[in-house]
Amino acid sequence: MPPTTPSLQPLAAEARLLQLDVLRGLALLGVLLVNLSVFSGSEWAIAAHSPYPMGWGGTLVQALCSALLESKAAALLAMLFGAGLAIQAETLERRGERHLPFSLRRVGALALIGLAHSFLLWNGDILLDYALISLLMLPVLHVGARRILWTIPLLWAATGLLILPLAGRIGAASSLIDQSVPFHAMSAEHYGAASWFALLKYRAWEMVNVMGPVRLSNRLPILLPFFVLGAYFWKKGFFSEPDRHKTALRRMVLVFGLLGLAANLVPRELVWSFASSLSFRPFRILIRATYFFARPGLTLGYAAGILLLLQHPLARQALRVFAPLGRMALTQYLLQSLICIWIFNGHGLGLYGKVPISHYLLGGTVLFALQVWSSHLWLDRFRMGPAEWLWRRLSYGGPQRFKLSSPPPATAKARA
Repeated sequence: MPPTTPSLQPLAAEARLLQLDVLRGLALLGVLLVNLSVFSGSEWAIAAHSPYPMGWGGTLVQALCSALLESKAAALLAMLFGAGLAIQAETLERRGERHLPFSLRRVGALALIGLAHSFLLWNGDILLDYALISLLMLPVLHVGARRILWTIPLLWAATGLLILPLAGRIGAASSLIDQSVPFHAMSAEHYGAASWFALLKYRAWEMVNVMGPVRLSNRLPILLPFFVLGAYFWKKGFFSEPDRHKTALRRMVLVFGLLGLAANLVPRELVWSFASSLSFRPFRILIRATYFFARPGLTLGYAAGILLLLQHPLARQALRVFAPLGRMALTQYLLQSLICIWIFNGHGLGLYGKVPISHYLLGGTVLFALQVWSSHLWLDRFRMGPAEWLWRRLSYGGPQRFKLSSPPPATAKARA
């Protein structure tokens, strides 16, 4: 008889893969810098052509953050979530157990945390999106590396069926956002001045009528392929044994990295204008399709580049500093929201719409450095972050050891 699910236990710290934790920690920097444009109010102000303090070099830095990090950091985390799903399913199947019951509990627990985050702190949350995509991914986790990429069109179709009944609500939400001036004014009124209870009510309205529908129509189709790619990377061994796949990783850096950089730095209007000037229609289609897929493809260039860097001793030693942050990424992601809403919202310091872009990006970098430092301190005393403990407690259905019985030795290192 197979063992019961309460026998399941999380990976011990020494069994974790350093490269996954490093990637997860670095992705949090991109997520923070991108999200700051929403927390601060600059994104809606710029969209509405309203005045916003830019600071020294703010326009250039904001443009670079948007081009190089927007959607890419969230996509990198999506790859790691997809890999995590594949690892968990593989581990359970190796023990002769069915992965679906446990995986459903794990995804359900993440969805609960995401819902609480969305309504109580910030409705730009990505956890709920990841939970929904994970649910779609569960039936295809058994597919091998050679065929799993072919499940992307099937999962896109499933996403379309999920979105179709909400087409009217999605259209209404898009129309509201397109009216950027009144929407910006409404956001500034509530986020910049409202009490916590008034903001709670507005956030719930915005979640149901604006952010929720837009997230379904925009985020799910974009992030879903990266979940599959994360599972593919794991099954092919790119994550677990990158030293055996250096040639393939170098090709990814050259193709996806360089092509992705070009696609993200060259304005869309310029590419469309050039394509339209071509007389041969297949070339026009090819250029536009390449541009469309190359933009998010930069994420693969980032992932492959970091995996290659980790093969060099000096770079590995420098990058491993981000591993503890990656081990408690859920806690630190939620903490980013908590700190930022206190800084920018009316029930905190009320700096919504007032902090220059260059200032808040510098502040975000400092906050990230503090998160790296605090993660080291925390994991010297505890096995995991508090949010990770809650997630695992809900997922495994049994007590989880939280405190370390003794401080970890200074030489303890994550498995390469």
